[in-house]
Amino acid sequence: MSRLIAVWGPTGAPGRTTVAINLAAELAEQGQRVLLIDADSYGGAIAPMLGLVDEAAGFAAVCRLAESDQLTIAEIERLSHRVNTGVHTMSVLSGIVRPDRWPELSAERVRKVIGVVRENFDAIVVDVGFNLETDEEITSDLFAPRRNASTLTMLKHADCIVEVASADALGIARFIRAHDVLVEEFPESLRVIVLNKVRSGLDARGSAQAASTLSRFAGLHEVHELVADDKAMTSTYATGRALSSAAKNSKLRKQFQKLAGLFSQETGVTAVKQGRFHRKRLSA
Repeated sequence: MSRLIAVWGPTGAPGRTTVAINLAAELAEQGQRVLLIDADSYGGAIAPMLGLVDEAAGFAAVCRLAESDQLTIAEIERLSHRVNTGVHTMSVLSGIVRPDRWPELSAERVRKVIGVVRENFDAIVVDVGFNLETDEEITSDLFAPRRNASTLTMLKHADCIVEVASADALGIARFIRAHDVLVEEFPESLRVIVLNKVRSGLDARGSAQAASTLSRFAGLHEVHELVADDKAMTSTYATGRALSSAAKNSKLRKQFQKLAGLFSQETGVTAVKQGRFHRKRLSA
């Protein structure tokens, strides 16, 4: 069964795109057929991070085809990029390059795209926008496009939502407020919490406080931590490759491998358990 995994986080660059790229890459390295989608209606970041030049915006293109019921796996392959993840490859549908193109990502189009890709891939990892607001429906015509439609539609249909929080005081504060909104909008969703950019040494105490704050004020007792590995991330930025290819022996890469293990073909998303009363560190 295919799995749709939406990677979300609040405003403030907590690392949504980094998590989406590397989670997708590790799933591909498991031998799964993986499609990585950039569905952020405020401007895509996946293509620049992977060094892809795509003015056509692959996701917007498949959305247009889906509206006219012309979307096929052949068209997806034509419009997507094949990205090497080390031993294997994954398909990537790039996001819009100009924010003013967001009307192309309507809710109905996105729903139709989901239906097609589910039939042709084992795992679909989607980088969505931060904004969960629906107030635009009050101020505009009922049938007008919605700026956050692609994000909300992906989150609604996701088998699991990976929530990304930055391990600093401001990042945690933003995350807790936005997490409450996410739970209100999608109360039945299965969620995995990722605490990103966890520092060691002098900053270790702050990271521990961040996890403690999530537990105390948000009731999130199981948190998967990803270390702040500047050297490994510099390698990915410089080469336009995922950690599985650019820094395959790094501690951060090994932590992504364990995170991807939650979504392996053997276990599926049912391996993700909610309501545990302990922290889980993805140690190397």
